[in-house]
Amino acid sequence: MPTTIQTDTVLTALRRLGHATNLELYAAITDQLPQLGLTSLHRITARMVERGEIGLAPSDGRQVVLDARPEAHDHFVCTVCGGILDIALPDSTIDLIQGQLGRNLVRDGIVVRGRCERCGPLGAGNTASRK
Repeated sequence: MPTTIQTDTVLTALRRLGHATNLELYAAITDQLPQLGLTSLHRITARMVERGEIGLAPSDGRQVVLDARPEAHDHFVCTVCGGILDIALPDSTIDLIQGQLGRNLVRDGIVVRGRCERCGPLGAGNTASRK
């Protein structure tokens, strides 16, 4: 499938970021493509998702988070800052989860939620809000 300079630039930036909203992606490429508007970027990323070139990451439902990896995979999501990391759960863990779910399939990607290292546990000296 033919690509454009805009599509190539978007894909390169998203691969560098790993996960990003359209607004974060726009900020990352605006110096390279100053003529590209945010609406055009939305159209480009929507087409890329539709064609399977990029994926969607788990989000809080208020915004779309793009994923440089289009294939199904597991994620860790910080419940404080919203940061997203790709993780690889071992097959033994998947088998344990599958055993509890019966016929429900779990291979569309599992999302583990908790606090990232930067946000840390709540306690003395940590004023992060509870969500």
